[in-house]
Amino acid sequence: MTFDDYIKNPMGKENAVFSQRQMYMDLYSRKFDAILAREAGKINYRMYKDTDARYLLHIKIPSEVVEKFYYDVVIEFYTNDKSLIAGNSLKGYDVRFYSNDPYFCFTYAHAFEKNNLFIEDLKPKMMKRALEDRAVERNPKNLVGYVKSIFFAYLYWKLRGLDKKISWQVGSVKYTKTDIMRDIMTASRKIDLRQERGKEARRKEATKRHSDSLRPKSVNKAAEISHATEKARKTRDVSKTKVVNSVHYIKHSPKTKKKR
Repeated sequence: MTFDDYIKNPMGKENAVFSQRQMYMDLYSRKFDAILAREAGKINYRMYKDTDARYLLHIKIPSEVVEKFYYDVVIEFYTNDKSLIAGNSLKGYDVRFYSNDPYFCFTYAHAFEKNNLFIEDLKPKMMKRALEDRAVERNPKNLVGYVKSIFFAYLYWKLRGLDKKISWQVGSVKYTKTDIMRDIMTASRKIDLRQERGKEARRKEATKRHSDSLRPKSVNKAAEISHATEKARKTRDVSKTKVVNSVHYIKHSPKTKKKR
């Protein structure tokens, strides 16, 4: 499966019909554009080159919900095809993945591993139970499916032109398992940290909502007082007008103009 194949149909060639592809493409493209705008167009990544037959791309994909929180997504490109090795593009290379995005861990890690789509070198970074146990409730058929963080990585891979080998000639570093393992947080630690940051974000949001709920009350109270004062003033003015400007005076005003 190439990276393009995954985006076209993550379930593989055996499942030829995939009617929701365009829906996911539109949805994730909009979400990615929003994240890219929030991040001012900057997403950190690192390129590793092992041999001409193997490349690995590590991207820090931002969380949609928690700002300044990033998931480790790694794509391994590999091939034994000599024509592809001699070529200028990674598009024809097969792919494997790693992500410490909780959705990937709890829903698809086992399915990816069983379908040879999980990066062998990064298995120690994944929770053992996620690789060994099927996600019976979340993914009962154990199918490979779309993972938002991987989809975002694909869109960025295309946007930055990282499908072209020329982009790797200057920007990549020599691959070592030690280096990439050092740069990636274990899935269990990332998930724990995400829960902590999520709780912190919810507390801040609750505090903000509480502050906002207090602010309009004081403003509305002042507005009510101002409105009542203005109404009372107008009532007094109307009462004075009725006394001074009588209907009799208004009827005779044209005669005054005629004499002049």
